[in-house]
Amino acid sequence: MRGADDTQTLELPGIKPPVVTKKRGRPALHADPAARQRAYMARNGIVPMTVQLPEALHAEFMTWLTSKGKKQSTVIAHLIRTQLLRKR
Repeated sequence: MRGADDTQTLELPGIKPPVVTKKRGRPALHADPAARQRAYMARNGIVPMTVQLPEALHAEFMTWLTSKGKKQSTVIAHLIRTQLLRKR
């Protein structure tokens, strides 16, 4: 079998090349999941931030999060807004 742009190879007589069909469904908006994530973050104005914590504090924080059923980003954003950026 030869590729679509191959001009050197000849087809064998009696064998038909496979029919190339179009993809079905909606066309993809993004090339890959990383592009989708970048578009989501740009659309919502989200900036990633890395925080380094001691292991014991991280374990305690994760235990607290699971008991309260909250997400890390929500809790950290609330703490920054209410504790660090409040008017004094």
